[in-house]
Amino acid sequence: MQNTCYSSDELKKLAHIINEILTEARSHRPELSTDDVVQRLCAIADQGERDISKFRAAVMNQAA
Repeated sequence: MQNTCYSSDELKKLAHIINEILTEARSHRPELSTDDVVQRLCAIADQGERDISKFRAAVMNQAA
């Protein structure tokens, strides 16, 4: 497990992105659990990714 530090602004943006993508995933990929979505998003955020389109692709395009 990797320890990653986020600023307050980064956490606010990440929370907003998670909520937005969760809403979208529920309508397009209902088989995905909230935990699956959050784990996928956090995994790529921990690698330094901040592009919302890449977050969305990580959730919507990957097989469950």
